[in-house]
Amino acid sequence: MVIYHYPKELAAEMAAGSALRPVQMAEAFRRIGEEVIEITGSGPERVGRARNLEARLTEDAVLYSESVNLPPAVTWLRRHPWHMNFDYRLIRRLHDLGVPTGLFYRDIYWVLEDTKAISLKSFVKKRLTPAFARRELRHYEQSLDVLFLPHRNMGKYIPFPFPDTEMRTLPPGGVWRELEEDGAGTQAATRNNGALNLLYVGNIAPPHYDLRPYVDAVEELSCATLDLVTRERAMEHHGHLYRFGERKNIRLAHVHGKGLEPFYQRADLALAVRDDTEYLAFAMPVKIFEAISFGVPLVVSRGLQVVAELVEREKIGWVIESPAEFGKLLDHLARNPADLQEARERVRRARVRHTWEARAREVVETLRNIKNS
Repeated sequence: MVIYHYPKELAAEMAAGSALRPVQMAEAFRRIGEEVIEITGSGPERVGRARNLEARLTEDAVLYSESVNLPPAVTWLRRHPWHMNFDYRLIRRLHDLGVPTGLFYRDIYWVLEDTKAISLKSFVKKRLTPAFARRELRHYEQSLDVLFLPHRNMGKYIPFPFPDTEMRTLPPGGVWRELEEDGAGTQAATRNNGALNLLYVGNIAPPHYDLRPYVDAVEELSCATLDLVTRERAMEHHGHLYRFGERKNIRLAHVHGKGLEPFYQRADLALAVRDDTEYLAFAMPVKIFEAISFGVPLVVSRGLQVVAELVEREKIGWVIESPAEFGKLLDHLARNPADLQEARERVRRARVRHTWEARAREVVETLRNIKNS
């Protein structure tokens, strides 16, 4: 049994990007054969679903929680402040009953961002939210057996130690899908008159997601085109910085979910390239594992430290140091399609290690081993 706690509604049809993870983890626990008791939804819904929970516990029960960027206590303040600590007390109560407890803590942005507050909105974001986030972590320090992180490296930014809690890496996963084999080992690039099909999915907002040097590099080549998929809102705010109207090798799209499938199916390479920033050094984006699930090799910049380590360790793509090196790599791969095909085959073999089901099994095994140790 997995008691699955998430202080929001699980809306599969709306899930995209980071919102995809809680939905996929809940479904993955069921796919591996676990009974799942959801403590999810709005505050009152979570209270209702937690009633009589203790009477339903089985010997093998574990608790797994997915965090959200805004601490649960903040969401209670407006309408039900007397329930402000409900979620924290729920986890603590189960922990005290001997149920192994684990929580995925998704982001520590509030430690790394500038804390200057110049308006009410920025005060809430830069002062109030960090204060509640620290308080949230204090609760978890007393009630968690395992703190799951996108990567263990994020643990050094947590502002105080968790002496009785194990910290473990738990990156996102991908959906297992049957892939069509390329006929006679030919590449998609061959079907596109020798030009590589590149794909980038995500934000384009400087400074963390400044793609301009890489867009320029693609524009200077005759051997590659880039599908750039980003949100319309990102285009409205930052599109003018990229001068997309002047670009001949860049195609823009605003899709998510199943709408991305044709883009991955025709991609030769999936990109995670941007300027180096401390904030993204330990990031493990969902889109990395989405690309792996489609068998698409990756090109990542060195500053995405933990993603770069994954790519090099499993040989599922290339790590580049600069936009200039990026351009040279694309030219090389266009001239040597066999290298690209070998990487594609390695990605296909790696997929089974990076599914949502693999992540769910790791959670269950980790937590049950705590009880048995």
